[in-house]
Amino acid sequence: MKENTNDLKRAKTLLVPIVKRIARHKDVKAKLAEGKTRRKELDRPDFVWHELLLSFATMGNSRGAEGLIRNQDNYRRVTFEALGRKPTKAARLRELLSVLRAAKVRMPPKKAVWLANAFDRVQGMGGPKMAKTELFRREGCEGKIRFWQEFDGIGEKYSRNIMMDVYHPDFRNYIAVDQRIKKISRALGLTFKPYEPEEKFYLDVAKHAGLEGWELDRLLYRFRDCVLDELEDAEDLPAVRKALREKTIPWEQVKRELNL
Repeated sequence: MKENTNDLKRAKTLLVPIVKRIARHKDVKAKLAEGKTRRKELDRPDFVWHELLLSFATMGNSRGAEGLIRNQDNYRRVTFEALGRKPTKAARLRELLSVLRAAKVRMPPKKAVWLANAFDRVQGMGGPKMAKTELFRREGCEGKIRFWQEFDGIGEKYSRNIMMDVYHPDFRNYIAVDQRIKKISRALGLTFKPYEPEEKFYLDVAKHAGLEGWELDRLLYRFRDCVLDELEDAEDLPAVRKALREKTIPWEQVKRELNL
């Protein structure tokens, strides 16, 4: 489906009041406030390397953080300093592969190569501290996004998400579009091809709901099922689908895919 068949106005009219209701809940407010405290991670001298580890741990399944980041036995083996003690890149690659498999991170062979290459890149900058200096030397959001995308495996989503995760002031009006958000889009009868139009739609929703883009992104990440439940109950949803000029995914198929 071409993007211009999307009825963005009706989808926004449906989603904005749902987001407003959920955002008012005390548990949601508490989770958003908790997320904002992660900005202290910006003080880490190894910020760049740590965030690369965290990104690859969660890519494909957020549970990977439990095995790689929160399991200190595994984490200690893949710190920049620990890997730096390995005599060759091949030895670092073997260690990364072993740890990623032990941590039950998805796609360990591919991510081990990405991290081995990232190690070389960070080392070429002069180490983690100098890599952090280079990151914050980059001008504006676009410069920082480009910095992260220079690492293998980091694309549109994670180049935004890394800085959003730490509530960086430059990234409070961004959306990290992932499969969770795409499922909400499909439930609304929306289909997007490029990344930017989908991000723009959700930023518009955030604006009309009185939220930062960051706040909507985290709300949809943590409370996606609440949003989908309310969408399922919304009387206007069949009308949204009927208004589209081309056939979309059948609602029964959407419900199966979303486990509704």
